[in-house]
Amino acid sequence: MKYLRFLLAPFALVYGLIMTIRNMLFASGFLERKQYKTPTVGVGNLSMGGTGKSVVIDYLINTLKRKYKTATLSRGYGRSSKGFVLATSNSTAENIGDEPFQFYKKHPEIIVSVSEKRRIGLEALEQLPQKSEVILLDDVLQHRWVKADFMILTTSYEKPFFKDFLFPVGSLRETRNGVNRADLILITRTPPDLTQNDKLRFLRNIKLNKNLPVFFASISYAENLIGAGASIPLKSLIKEVFVLVTGIADPSHLLNYLNKSGHSFEHMRFNDHHNFSSADCNTISEKAAGKRILTTEKDFGRLAPKLDTDQLFYLEISLTFSNKKEEKEFNTVIESAIKSS
Repeated sequence: MKYLRFLLAPFALVYGLIMTIRNMLFASGFLERKQYKTPTVGVGNLSMGGTGKSVVIDYLINTLKRKYKTATLSRGYGRSSKGFVLATSNSTAENIGDEPFQFYKKHPEIIVSVSEKRRIGLEALEQLPQKSEVILLDDVLQHRWVKADFMILTTSYEKPFFKDFLFPVGSLRETRNGVNRADLILITRTPPDLTQNDKLRFLRNIKLNKNLPVFFASISYAENLIGAGASIPLKSLIKEVFVLVTGIADPSHLLNYLNKSGHSFEHMRFNDHHNFSSADCNTISEKAAGKRILTTEKDFGRLAPKLDTDQLFYLEISLTFSNKKEEKEFNTVIESAIKSS
C-alpha cells in the first residue's frame, strides 16, 4: 500500500495544486460566488463519501420542517434526467437520484429538487409560487459558485479528514484546509460510549484558523425492517441467514452493527449510487434463493421497482446526539443562522 501511495503521490500533488488555485480564485473574488435571498444551510465534506451527509440532511428536514417551509436541493447523482427537476408523486430514484427520492418519500410535504448546477436550482426555487423559508443544500462544500449562509462540514469519527490524503492517494476532494470554510463541524458515526477525553483527543487533531462549534453524533438503527407492504422486527432475522445488499460508499458501520447483533448474512457490495441492472437483480435473486434481502433505505428506492419480491426490506437509520443538551445546542446554532440570514 505504501508503495502504491508513493506511485500515486505526483498525481495527488497535481490535483491538490489545481484545487488550491481554484479555491484561491474564489477567495479573491476573481470567480464570483452568489448568495440568495432565501436562507440556505449547506452540508458537505472533504472526502468523496461515507460521512453520512444524507442522514444529516434527513435530520435537518425532520427538525426544520416543523417551523419552516423547507426545501432541499441536491445534484441528483446518477439520475437519468438533466437540469432542474422537482420531485413529485411520479418521481423515481432513476430520474431524481436515490437520495433525493429518499427525502421525498419520507417527507412529501417539503419541496425536494435536483439540479447539477446549483445556481439554476436556487433561482428556480426562488421563483416557485410556493416560497421556501429555508433551503438545505446537499453536498455543496466544493460547489463554490454558490455561497451557503451556513455550512456544516461532516467527517466520520472512524475515518476523519485529518487522517486522509488527497485523491488518488486517499479520498480527499481538496486539501485539509478546506475545513476552514465551514461554520460548524459535525463528527458522524461516533461510538455511543464516547467519553469526554475521547472527544478532546479527537478535537486536538482538527487544526482550524478560527473557533468553530463542533458536535459529535452517532448512527442509530431502527428496530423494525420496512418492506413494500410489511414491517418486521430486525431481531426476527437472528435465526435465519439473509442477503445484505449495499450500494453505499462505506457499509462498514452497518456490517459491524449486524455482526455485533448476532446476525448471519451474505454481503453483496456494489459501488455508491449503483444503478442496479436487470443482471444485478437476477444475481441478487439467485443468491437469495427465497431468503430475505436486506438493504439500505437509499438502495431500496432503486431496487424495489426492479426486484419483484416481497422478501426485500430496508433498515432505517437516524442521527443521534449523545444527550438532549447537545442536540438542543446544535439545533439552536442552526436556527440562529437561519434567523440571521
